[in-house]
Amino acid sequence: MENKFEGFVLAGGKSQRMKTDKAFLQIGGETFLNRAVKTLSSICENHIKIVLNKAQTNFIEKLPDKIPHIFDVYENRGALGGIHAALSNCRNQWAIILAVDLPHVTSEVIENLSRIATKSKDFAAVVPIQTDGRPQPLCAVYCVKNCLPKLENLLEETTSASVRDFLKIVSTGFVGQDELTMNGSKDLFFNVNYTSDFQTLVSP
Repeated sequence: MENKFEGFVLAGGKSQRMKTDKAFLQIGGETFLNRAVKTLSSICENHIKIVLNKAQTNFIEKLPDKIPHIFDVYENRGALGGIHAALSNCRNQWAIILAVDLPHVTSEVIENLSRIATKSKDFAAVVPIQTDGRPQPLCAVYCVKNCLPKLENLLEETTSASVRDFLKIVSTGFVGQDELTMNGSKDLFFNVNYTSDFQTLVSP
């Protein structure tokens, strides 16, 4: 299964609310970035890239060894630009996207998403639904040939498109969180945006 997939860690956010690059925050002595790379490795070992924005050249030397990095093609387009960079650099059938600030996501989740995508005949994207009912498109699997052309058209047509706008124009299969893990934790997709979020994460 692994040769059908490439993994991409989205680490190009500006971290304006956190005031420091989230990629290098640590939990359990491990940076968020290393943790995300490890999470993808069970499916995408040797086929993982880190997606950055072009202003982040100052920390390239701190990236994990032997993990290549790429830059957004469409600058200042947020997560949608990061997804586009991943899809346009993917040389396999499916791109697995994982945002760097989702530290609770496990290899089990990635493996199950990949399995569902492989078996699917109808969907160009496989996206989890969180326990609060919201989709989580930054821990998801996208079929390159079906998603990339539509995403490029969307980015060319408007500068205000969101990831949700993108999901509306591709055939998206939504998967309940309980189908992806034996651990039913409601915090699986806990998103670290603020200092208070990080304090919650590391508090005993």
